[in-house]
Amino acid sequence: MMERHERHDAILRLAAGDGTRLAMRGNSMRPLFRESMVLKTRAYEGTACIGDVVVFRRQDILVAHRVVAHAPSGLQTAGDAQPWIVEDVPHREVLAVVDGVFAGAEPTAARVDGLSFTMRGALYARAHRLRVRLHRAETMLAAAAQFAFPWQRPRVQPALVAALGAIVQGDEHALAAAVARVPAQRFALSAERHRCAEAVLEALRGLDTDPTIAEVRALLAPPVRQNAVQALLQRGQVVTLAENFTAAGIPFALLKGAARAFRDDPALAHPSCDIDVLIPRDAIDDAVTMLRRRGYGFRSNEKQQLRYRRRHHHLAPLFPSGPGLFVELHTSLAPPGTLGLATDWEALHSHVVTIETRDGTARCFDAFGSALHYGIHAIGLERLRDLLFCTRLLRELDGEQRAELRRLAAVDAIDPVRFGASFALAARIAGLDWETPPEVERYLKWASRRDDMPKALRLRTRGVEAWFAAGSRLRLEPRILMLDDPAPRQIVGRAGLIPIALGYAAAMAEA
Repeated sequence: MMERHERHDAILRLAAGDGTRLAMRGNSMRPLFRESMVLKTRAYEGTACIGDVVVFRRQDILVAHRVVAHAPSGLQTAGDAQPWIVEDVPHREVLAVVDGVFAGAEPTAARVDGLSFTMRGALYARAHRLRVRLHRAETMLAAAAQFAFPWQRPRVQPALVAALGAIVQGDEHALAAAVARVPAQRFALSAERHRCAEAVLEALRGLDTDPTIAEVRALLAPPVRQNAVQALLQRGQVVTLAENFTAAGIPFALLKGAARAFRDDPALAHPSCDIDVLIPRDAIDDAVTMLRRRGYGFRSNEKQQLRYRRRHHHLAPLFPSGPGLFVELHTSLAPPGTLGLATDWEALHSHVVTIETRDGTARCFDAFGSALHYGIHAIGLERLRDLLFCTRLLRELDGEQRAELRRLAAVDAIDPVRFGASFALAARIAGLDWETPPEVERYLKWASRRDDMPKALRLRTRGVEAWFAAGSRLRLEPRILMLDDPAPRQIVGRAGLIPIALGYAAAMAEA
């Protein structure tokens, strides 16, 4: 039996010989073709001239685009308004050829495809390659101008922060306004880079007030679907791991994505690449032994494993023997020397609670412990997803608990500025009052502009981070400047880029 589209296409092919008329929709063939025009068709006989407009199907719609070249198995077509998007259309998929264009659907509507109309269409087709080159040159010049002239850089990060605030606070009007502030593609790319695509897409499902919102939804839907499938698989692995730790009598706390998965949190669809578990230091070897018995193993050699133990806050990843996410056994929530705050099991076990679900029990952090962990993980403000989760937890805490988080960040002996900025921005997204010191406010302003810098410059701002982390005093925080044991020339380069990056940021437009 023929499918619905195949039946419709067969009918259109038969009717095209009798001059079937189709209403024009969309803008891809501007300026010659416009909505309200009507296209008269004729049967396609296996060949078409360059410049002809042919009708074919793409998914659920009929498309009328101009032939710009011939291919061995069919035609190459493009819309007059978008010559850089070329479709390869096999001969069997061509349904008809446009044989006339009328101004409207009325029986008395005049034909508009006169000599001038036809010649302009032929010119568009013959000059197709030149038009594509001109478009590419224009795109490259625009990108170069945005790189060379900071005031022309679009400010996307403030719009994303405003959108997340509107989502958390339930303000649909503010959400629509925030999304409409910047081009849809830039907003979607920023949301995906900050791993907030799931939260944004879910909040936009009920909004149909602006074409930009529909475009953002369409751009975010594919990666979100992929993440949702991964999240479903992750939950089963987390439940099994919790059973294994419990059966072995090993104290543990599921962290971040693993805790959300076990709780079957609505935020489960947010992507995770691993399963993080906090373990007491004196139980870490027992945990490794238990996981190895369950089929997990290291893919790193012994030297790399020792390096992880000395320099990281977790062991080298343990991979399952089959499909699944790797497991990181944490001994603390922050790498050694990055915070003055103690973040190991002994310091935080009072914030570990038992969670019961239909699949069993596990141990996770309470709201305070989880907010603290998200605030630590968000240091540097490179991913707003952690702040989004922290924001929701801040709204659950009472005033005394929020004040304690603010105090812990303010008195930290190593990184108070960037640690404090995590909670300050989370509180701003949540719509909460939060006392922000001047040095933290300066860092927040810098981080917002850094996020919208060209990637080539944004990824080379370690020196500026070291300057702001020192409280914007006339010194650099050496721990941040030399975080990855750089060579002397790299240290000089990072320091030398400080005035360039700060100057670029200062010249960027206000949000």
